[in-house]
Amino acid sequence: MGTFGPVRRTKPLTIEFHAALELVLAAALILLPYAVGLPPSSVMVGIGIGGVLAGLAISGSDPRGRGGLPLSAHAAYDWAVATGLVCAGIILGLAGGPASLIVFLAAGLAEFTLAASTSYSARRA
Repeated sequence: MGTFGPVRRTKPLTIEFHAALELVLAAALILLPYAVGLPPSSVMVGIGIGGVLAGLAISGSDPRGRGGLPLSAHAAYDWAVATGLVCAGIILGLAGGPASLIVFLAAGLAEFTLAASTSYSARRA
């Protein structure tokens, strides 16, 4: 067993825990660009993508409920948002400086990690 053996997760995340972490990431995207003092364009993009991510987290938190988002769609949207965050980081980094690049690339990497470590399947009751 290596150094990180006790830290490693052996089971994928449930969709409910995924939605909770996604909501935290959305709140960070909404608040962090302004708090760090990024340019207005980065703040507006953070608010927009954070709002979309919050809506995705809320609608996907209970796929069995009425009006819930299908899990396959949630997975596709997660990968699309992660890709969009990385692209926004590159574009805003070129336009607004390295702080925007770091914030949005970190958020994109977090969303990619979250999407890759989630089991997009409903638990049986």
